[in-house]
Parts: sequence; structure tokens; C-alpha cells
Amino acid sequence: MKHQIIAPPQHLSDYIRMFWFLEFDASPENIFTHLSFAYHCCEITFCYKGQFKVQSATNPTSILASGIYGQTLHNSTITSDQSFGIFGIYLYPYTLKQLLGIPACALTNQMLDMRALCGKTGEELEEKIMLATNNQERVSIAIRFFESLLKNIQSENTAICRSIKTLSNNYNLVSVNALANNHYLSLRQFERKFKELTGFAPQKFLRIVRFNALLTKPILNNRLIDIALDFGFYDEAHFSRDFKELSGLSPKKYFKTAYKAASDRGIVQVL
Repeated sequence: MKHQIIAPPQHLSDYIRMFWFLEFDASPENIFTHLSFAYHCCEITFCYKGQFKVQSATNPTSILASGIYGQTLHNSTITSDQSFGIFGIYLYPYTLKQLLGIPACALTNQMLDMRALCGKTGEELEEKIMLATNNQERVSIAIRFFESLLKNIQSENTAICRSIKTLSNNYNLVSVNALANNHYLSLRQFERKFKELTGFAPQKFLRIVRFNALLTKPILNNRLIDIALDFGFYDEAHFSRDFKELSGLSPKKYFKTAYKAASDRGIVQVL
């Protein structure tokens, strides 16, 4: 298996969290399985080799196509029984609103192909990515595409976007009221603006960010209660319910060594 995470250039780091690619020689005898959890960021993916099947509670079985996948509350299982290559671009939740004028809430739990997202330009981007000979070339193509969008930046929401970026990268316990006050907005104004930029009401967004922040935490002496309390859950039962709703797994099952978390992404590979 080849897996790599690539940081964006500094001038795009407010909009792109990371580039990543994954290649694997799967087969009917060696099926590749990923568990995709609820995640607060959207991503653009390009399947340049092979094919995947996706199964979730809301979509029994479908083919994972190249396109943009919005932030989601749902979990799903992704499998492949053939060799594959996939290139992905994780975006901050507000990126599409800031660069393309598309509210994040229009993509929550949704998928769009690149042409539907940005017309002929999106179609050309996909073609270039698919025809590229290696992943460094794919990164360069994606960088040029996003550089061309910088002229569209909407500065009106810069302060709230900065807070969203901070929460996405470094979760901390904070109240929605405190966030609204920090931006000198009424609670109603803040909630409306926040949902437009992230696709979720603030409380729900914080819940998903908290969940993803705890995925890679070490568990000592099988004490789930320690993680639960550290992340502001009332008790272990509250933690378990929340974890299972967002992942499809109980925390006891997830924190076994049979599951390996991919750093900073809402995906685990079943080993």
C-alpha cells in the first residue's frame, strides 16, 4: 500500500487542508475495506485507477465516482477488489463558499461531479488529473486550479473562517455563545453565517470535530472513561452513543488494534 499526505503551499493553506493519495493492489482474495466516518470537511476525490463500492445506511450500494463530497454526518463502508489509485484534496468547510460562492450547506451529505460544481473548468480539471502520470503532477495541476480561484475570495467572512480553521485543526471545548460573542454577532446571526460556511449548525459542527479529534488518542488500561471526560462527555454511556452514531462502531471495537486510524482523516482501514 502507498499512502501519502502532502501539505499545500502556504498561499493556499487557508483553503486546502491537505492533498493525499492512496494506491493498493487489491484483489478478490485481498479485498480492501475502509470505514468512512462522519467528517466536517468536504473533499474532492479523483479515482484515476480501479473502482470502489460504497455502502451506507442512506445509500445501500453505489460506485465511488470522482467528484466533490460534502461534509457528512453519515458513516459508510468503501471496498475494492481490484488494484486502485485515488487522489484526494481535503478542503476547509468554507472553501467553496469563499472561492466559488457555493454555500457549504448546499453540499452537506451530498456529492457533485466536477462539471456540476464549476462547469467546463471542473470537467477540464478532472481530465487533467486523470491523465497525469504521477501524483506530484496531480498536486501541481490542483494547485494551479485553486490559484486561479483566489481572485474570487470573499473577505467578508475572513474572521469566522479563521475560527473555523482553528477549530478544524485544534479542537478545544468552547461554547457556541462564546464563539458568537467573539465575532460580535447575535447568536442567531452567528448560527446562520456559520451554517452557510460549514454546512452544519455550530453545535453539530463542534460535535463532529470533537469526534474526529479523539480518534487517534491513546487509550490506557482500556479506560474509555478517560477519553470521554477529557473531551467533555458526561459519562462513558454518552460517549459510546455519540461515537457509534458518527462511526457505526462502538468505541470498544474501534480502539482495538484491528483498526488503524488514518491521521487527521475520518477514515479507518480494516486490517
